[in-house]
Amino acid sequence: MFKSTSKNRLKQRSTWIAAMVACFVFLLMAVKVYHVPVATMTANLAIAVLGLAMIIVIAAVVGRLLLFFRKRKK
Repeated sequence: MFKSTSKNRLKQRSTWIAAMVACFVFLLMAVKVYHVPVATMTANLAIAVLGLAMIIVIAAVVGRLLLFFRKRKK
């Protein structure tokens, strides 16, 4: 009746590892086959990380504002 959680975790971990390997191979192919400079790829990664950080910060600020206004109504 109970599913083994160790099997589920192992399956999830192996799926995650396979996805990371596939991503790395895709990026390596972009560098080798299409001659994309590594500097361009790292710059794009930095832009993506900064954009994600901005989205997280904005979401946190909006969440705090909603909490503030909800407490203020009471």
